[in-house]
Amino acid sequence: MQNFDYELIWQGTWGDMQRYGPVHRHHRRIFSDLFKRLPANEIHTVADIGCGEGSNLFFLRSQFPKADLFGFDVSKTAIEVARRNVHAEFALLDIQKETPAYKFDLVFCSDVVEHLEDDVTALRNIRKITNGYALIATVQGRMRPNEKSIGHVRNYAYGELQRKIKATGFEIIQVVEWGFPLYSPVFRNAINFFPASEKFSYGKYSLAKKLVSHLLYSLFLLNRSDRGDIIFVLARS
Repeated sequence: MQNFDYELIWQGTWGDMQRYGPVHRHHRRIFSDLFKRLPANEIHTVADIGCGEGSNLFFLRSQFPKADLFGFDVSKTAIEVARRNVHAEFALLDIQKETPAYKFDLVFCSDVVEHLEDDVTALRNIRKITNGYALIATVQGRMRPNEKSIGHVRNYAYGELQRKIKATGFEIIQVVEWGFPLYSPVFRNAINFFPASEKFSYGKYSLAKKLVSHLLYSLFLLNRSDRGDIIFVLARS
């Protein structure tokens, strides 16, 4: 993990963005569509690698209500917050350096690998702990300066993530690329040129912020699901 203060980030900088942010909401919409391809009766254990403050685990609970949930993160602060948000088992873990002692029917990893210096080892370790399926989501295309400021060490080249996932031994089931044109290039460029718009996304969301986020979510429904800079890869071990 690069020298980046994730404790500070999870102490309030990102705030409600994971829950109300329009891009994160579209993530969950696409996750839900992809999960429909899985045999729900085979998903008994679900691990979230880089679980953050638990919003995705909360969502995973709605998708797999009978499964045992596990959350792993490098940030002690994030795990403390996540414990308050969702019932699951948690542990500190850097997937670049270590793995849990057991495997999971579904391994979920969203908005994480772009932060990792050694993503190849991280993907190999995800493969090691996957007993059935994995869903990995990240960002691709040109990196903007503001993305470096939140800990990105890379944005994947088009096709790069799929090649790296296949190299670990995964079989890819489905790939979704989302976001063209309103998320990227329009929204990503706007945030880069108007830094104040990025700060709008941070912290606690007021009613006004929630309304703006909902409007953006509705607008982003016009984005294509076969082209874009957000990539989702569903794979089988």
